[in-house]
Amino acid sequence: MIPLSRSRTDTAGQALVLMVGGLVAAMLMVGLIVDGGNAFANQRIVQNGSDAAAESGAVIMAERFAGAVAPIGGWDAAVRTAIDASALANGLTVDGAYYTDICGIPLKADGSAALTGGHAYDLTAAQAVGSGLPASSTTTPDCPSLTVGPAAGVIVVIHKDVRTYVAGLAGISTIGVTTQATAAAGYIQESCAASQGESCAVLPVTVPVNIVDCDNRNKPIFPGGQWVADGVTVYKVPLCNNDPGNVGWLDWTPPGGGTPELIQSIQTPNNPAITLPSWQNVTNTGNINSPGVESALRAYDGQIVLIPQFDLTCNPGPNGTPDQAQVSNPAAHYGCLNATTNDLGGNGTNQWYRMPSFAHFQLCISTDPACVAVGANFGAYINGNNSVCDTGNGATSCLIGKFASVVDTGTIGPGVGGGSGNSKAVGVQLIK
Repeated sequence: MIPLSRSRTDTAGQALVLMVGGLVAAMLMVGLIVDGGNAFANQRIVQNGSDAAAESGAVIMAERFAGAVAPIGGWDAAVRTAIDASALANGLTVDGAYYTDICGIPLKADGSAALTGGHAYDLTAAQAVGSGLPASSTTTPDCPSLTVGPAAGVIVVIHKDVRTYVAGLAGISTIGVTTQATAAAGYIQESCAASQGESCAVLPVTVPVNIVDCDNRNKPIFPGGQWVADGVTVYKVPLCNNDPGNVGWLDWTPPGGGTPELIQSIQTPNNPAITLPSWQNVTNTGNINSPGVESALRAYDGQIVLIPQFDLTCNPGPNGTPDQAQVSNPAAHYGCLNATTNDLGGNGTNQWYRMPSFAHFQLCISTDPACVAVGANFGAYINGNNSVCDTGNGATSCLIGKFASVVDTGTIGPGVGGGSGNSKAVGVQLIK
């Protein structure tokens, strides 16, 4: 028998080592593609979560500016609770939350700017949400010059550990994804028309202050209780038939201009300043079954919008108007001789609804797990027969989302900022 040569044995061993090394390299490449792609896909989800958390905190700041009664535990604790609840609802972790002024510049505890020598944000020196509001400042903010004003917003840093698949074989079980978002709220710092942006806009759709449902005849009924404005609970707000007391579509400039005018008011908000409470004209109620309205509303998916709430209806006649001066006077029937809670007779046209409050309402989006869990990939289902709206009552159209907060004092809409005089425009805006 001829023995194998030593050189051939060594060559075979080297080939085996190279083959194993090649397999390992190939697995690492697959891991990079699979797990890296998964982490990248989650980046958008985490960013949406940080946006929502920042807006949730800013909404509480907006309540504070609007003159609402301070919550139990104080404003600082309420802001922190709102941020944490939003993150938890999306399965995310808050790495940090810090106060900013209306320009989005982080603030120290004494109210000064938390900036480095190079004017970069210094979050290590910023006042953390939950540690008390920064000291008050009367300085007029100026964003270009980095002159800061009082606390008006929050920066939120969100983190999620994304589980790996292939990289786990190499001992890497998760990949961390971190995002950051800033949202500010407060009195608008200059004259601001509603058409200039979301911070001044009110959508022309109103929902009852009480939970609404549809009966087996598709008429609006009220099973009891009010919407919980926790920014977490997903509600389906059904659109029943056109009876008064149902969801109403507003006309800011009556007499009505029909569905085209309504679509335009959604796409380019043109609401007037509205002092709470107020009577507003309702051009249609219930299910208007319009693809144009649905499309216009879906442009706001995932965003927090401001929508009025109503508690009374009034039908003073084709050319009548409720007495705005008596809108808060129960002895004068709140300015309408036949004002009735939710069940006034009529055909749903030429109606007026009394608005005692406005709700910050976050419309559903396909990247929100809580919305997907109830089958809602959008915030508005206005056109056609939509089974997602059916909660056992046969409703075919609805709005779906979360009530983030309710404002029931002050003036909502365009005007001169700063909170002086009779014009108080409160805005909430995602800065970055």
